[in-house]
Amino acid sequence: MLGSLLPVSSDKVAAVPSDLAQYHSNYNQYMQWGYNATRQRNYSAALNYFKQALQARPGDRYATTAVNNIQIYVSRDRRNGNKRQTYVTYIPTNLGKPARQVQGGTRGGQRLSETGAVCIPGKKRLMALTPTFDPMQRTTAANPSFLFYVPQTSAPVMELVLSDDQDNIVYQKTLQTPTKAGIVSLNLPENSNAPSLKVGQTYRWDFSIICDRSDRQLDYTVSGSIARIAPDAELTTQLEKVKPEEQAAIYALSGFWEDSLAILSELRKSSPNNLTIKNDWEDLLRSGGLEEITQEPLVPCCTIQ
Repeated sequence: MLGSLLPVSSDKVAAVPSDLAQYHSNYNQYMQWGYNATRQRNYSAALNYFKQALQARPGDRYATTAVNNIQIYVSRDRRNGNKRQTYVTYIPTNLGKPARQVQGGTRGGQRLSETGAVCIPGKKRLMALTPTFDPMQRTTAANPSFLFYVPQTSAPVMELVLSDDQDNIVYQKTLQTPTKAGIVSLNLPENSNAPSLKVGQTYRWDFSIICDRSDRQLDYTVSGSIARIAPDAELTTQLEKVKPEEQAAIYALSGFWEDSLAILSELRKSSPNNLTIKNDWEDLLRSGGLEEITQEPLVPCCTIQ
């Protein structure tokens, strides 16, 4: 049996076993090996494993997504001449997007308060930690985390607003700005003050730095959308078997970038000197086009109640 699970070349795949139990066992093993190879940045091996998983279970969404993603890693490395192969995670475009999407981005340039002062001096800008080419976040979490890069600012407060697909505000919170520039993580609380995201629904979020409370036109704002999607039983089983850092890779390869980001941010907080976690974090941000903030610190900020 072990021989039938060994890697094969990318143009050959193992024969589908006749026994159904073996059939599922092969699929799970190939997927796990593919995830492990991806974390080790061995994309050639990962591609072989995911192709074999797809052969064991034709049409499988997660195997198909993983194959597509790994092929993109390989093509990026060839195009860029990058021997290090840094792209560990990529945001799939083939999982199906909810109908409503809101493009993320900062509106406008420098903002002046009524005193004439610049609220965010310098060239650094407010940024949401979402892929630059795909502002739609997908999460399995009922109470997800939202991460933002907040540059040095003289603004006293910032605000997070969450709306449903009918434009009804379901959550709104004003928070004090951090004392220094860095990445802040805002977790929706698991209590009556914040809604649990409903499976299959899309929500809009707006995050603002409020330069002048009397003139909200001066706000710096980034916006986007998030949808909660229920993982299937196979993905849930895979996640239960592995450590958090491996879960992050599985989530990202399966299309749940937000979940991967949340896990890695918590791991960075608990193990700031772990080089492997640091590399995974930086690779995740690079894969989303967020190269300019890979070295920015995670800063303590605010607890949402």
